Amino acid sequence: MVYYDDEENGSRRGRRRRQTVPIDYSRPAKSVEQALQALMASCARSERCISDVRRSLYRWRMEAADCETIIARLVKERFVDERRYAAAYVREKMSCSGWGRRRIEMGLRAKGIPQEYIDEALAQIEPRQQTDKLESMLYRRLVRERDKAKNSYDLQMRLTRWAMGRGFEYAEIQDTLQRIMSDTYQPDETLEPW
Repeated sequence: MVYYDDEENGSRRGRRRRQTVPIDYSRPAKSVEQALQALMASCARSERCISDVRRSLYRWRMEAADCETIIARLVKERFVDERRYAAAYVREKMSCSGWGRRRIEMGLRAKGIPQEYIDEALAQIEPRQQTDKLESMLYRRLVRERDKAKNSYDLQMRLTRWAMGRGFEYAEIQDTLQRIMSDTYQPDETLEPW
């Protein structure tokens, strides 16, 4: 039998290691103009905050003075807007990720967003919308955890811990759990277990 991909024909078997090029860490990875263009393109695709931009600039080893110049230009040209970022963050985390107010607020604080912008963005959340989201998520989780729990107290504690980890308020969780764990609870037709 003839093998065409063997060493006799110039082909080596096995994995070849890439030759690594030594990186000069004393110089920035990008020029100021390259960094600015890359960040403008990135900010045009999705919302970014100043801390995200600063993290990218740090990763590219930019000088501190250049970083501040780039950030100032991005803010001036409205590629970066903390108020707009906070509003988008709240919408995305509430609707897609299923986070509660507390976890969203902590996430925005970790990003360094000013408290006034956080409060404005959190005011967008309608209490009824958040309660409905919590109810649907807890019902689905209840169906999954029902067989794993030893008793009803254990089940309630599991669901409470899970919902608090998602950032919902304790009182709201208890009200919702009391409602969905009652014998008279009828879930909405759209609520199907995962």
